[in-house]
Amino acid sequence: MVDADVLGRRRTGDESYVENLLRELPALGPDLRFAAVTRHPELVPAGVEPIHLEARSQIARMSRALPQLLAGLAPALAHFQYAVPLGYRGRAAITVHDLSFERGRALMPLRDRLVFRRAVRRSVRRADAILTVSEFSRRELVDRYGLAPDRIAVTPNGVDPAFRAGGPRVERARPYVLVVGALHPRKDPLTAVEAFALVDEPGLDLVLAGPDKGLEGAVRQAIQRHGLAGRVELAGHVDKEMLAALYRGAACLAFPSRYEGFGLPVLEAMACGTPVVASAAPAIPEVAGDAAILVPPGDPVALAGGIERALADRERLVELGRARAAAFTWRETARLTLAVYRRLLG
Repeated sequence: MVDADVLGRRRTGDESYVENLLRELPALGPDLRFAAVTRHPELVPAGVEPIHLEARSQIARMSRALPQLLAGLAPALAHFQYAVPLGYRGRAAITVHDLSFERGRALMPLRDRLVFRRAVRRSVRRADAILTVSEFSRRELVDRYGLAPDRIAVTPNGVDPAFRAGGPRVERARPYVLVVGALHPRKDPLTAVEAFALVDEPGLDLVLAGPDKGLEGAVRQAIQRHGLAGRVELAGHVDKEMLAALYRGAACLAFPSRYEGFGLPVLEAMACGTPVVASAAPAIPEVAGDAAILVPPGDPVALAGGIERALADRERLVELGRARAAAFTWRETARLTLAVYRRLLG
């Protein structure tokens, strides 16, 4: 049983992880029965049994509704994101995508940090297996919680099939730089706007694709302050197909994030044939390899220079990016995950 509560909740990387894992697992483990507990059973991929569970709040869900459901289902193994529900006594695997909640208030609100810290600290000690998505995140888990490295399986993310070079692309009157990520301090859209103001390309636009997480007002102020009205679009949350079309149409992706456990937009853009300039924040260099231009995080001047270099060196970066993205598949993620399941099931 996989806890798939993130489906349909616009949780970007976490949602993509669960959706694609569920899509790949049945073919790799035909001898096993897979189920997914979710508020949106219509989003569960074929071959997986959907189990509908509503909840008034996440706290109520994890402390009462989900443990009660699991007590009745009695799964041989349950796989959760970040936290094992209170009261669950069966075999448990958890995926901890990153430790942003241990990093400070700039990356997550205080209340959420306190909840995550308590839940994850308890869960990594209680879980029978711990998975994470990068070597960087494994090192953080070891250093922060004193875990033995061999307790943690690294199962890198893959690229959703929707992200490929062929397909519809967004056509605009002028070329554009694309930024993908929530309007949130961790994703650092303000540095993207400040960098764009420094780019010596007057015929270029900027598109920011991602939901508002508290910074839209500040971003709009920065747009006005730099005289960029009419050249910057706040596209908000976009669905997967529109995001792929935005990648394909973009002159380049700028990814200024200050912290990532993985950094899926880097690979998604590469798979769509789009050059990438990204911050060298954890764990982006591990994912990007030598296929992206990397710049110091939080530095608008460096990011502006990186954008100019990406535009000038587009052909080489596109070729390197496609090869890099091809090395990350959800089939391999599922294969590595299934190996963990089988070890726990004996």
